[in-house]
Amino acid sequence: MDAQAYIQRKPRQSAHFQLVEDCFEALERAWDGCYASKYGYWRGHVQKIIYEYLDCGDLRHGFARVRCTDCGHEYLLPFSCKRRHFCPSCHARRVVEFGEFLVDQVLSDVPHRQWVFTLPKMLRVWFMHDRKLLGELARITWKLLSKFIKASGIDDASVEDASPAAVIAIQTFGEQVNFNPHIHVIAADGCFLDGGAFSEAWAHDTAPLNDAFADAVFKLLSDRGLSDSRIDMFMSIAKS
Repeated sequence: MDAQAYIQRKPRQSAHFQLVEDCFEALERAWDGCYASKYGYWRGHVQKIIYEYLDCGDLRHGFARVRCTDCGHEYLLPFSCKRRHFCPSCHARRVVEFGEFLVDQVLSDVPHRQWVFTLPKMLRVWFMHDRKLLGELARITWKLLSKFIKASGIDDASVEDASPAAVIAIQTFGEQVNFNPHIHVIAADGCFLDGGAFSEAWAHDTAPLNDAFADAVFKLLSDRGLSDSRIDMFMSIAKS
């Protein structure tokens, strides 16, 4: 089958591009007064991402000249912004490339399991206003999950030498683009032992892991100054 001819994309003609170009500066001016209390403070890197997106696919900001060695046909390929999430074209390409990278170079040929760790709505506001908590949340998640995997089907004699493995990603939005911080994990469903052997996990009663995660999140927020009375209320609701 003949290869399809390259069709240059035209981002400036999309409704998404036109909306951003027309309204971004007005949104930036109105953010603190209208939206900060609900969606969090205006983060400095947002402007950089937007301006790079507005330059994405624009020949005036750089391009590569591509020439076919067989027929001599040439065309100009504009540089992309390479931004994830916000730029539809670049994000789609990065997702595919990252997936191929995981399959080809990272994930071993063993069973894997996906895990998702979420927060109740009433606790999300602290993570919205203090984004450093997201890094702490990821560290808590891996500490607890790795301990859980080690205890799932690994005998006591081997548990010290067992090594769980995972790829962890922080996501801060939900399907409706609302602030919804949660942790995605793709983890080997078991542990690697000395010598390269793999011991598959068999126990997946997640109730103890759920309780440990809740306790760790409450402790994290308590260490950041959340009053004990509110923590007690949240814990009673979470474990009811």
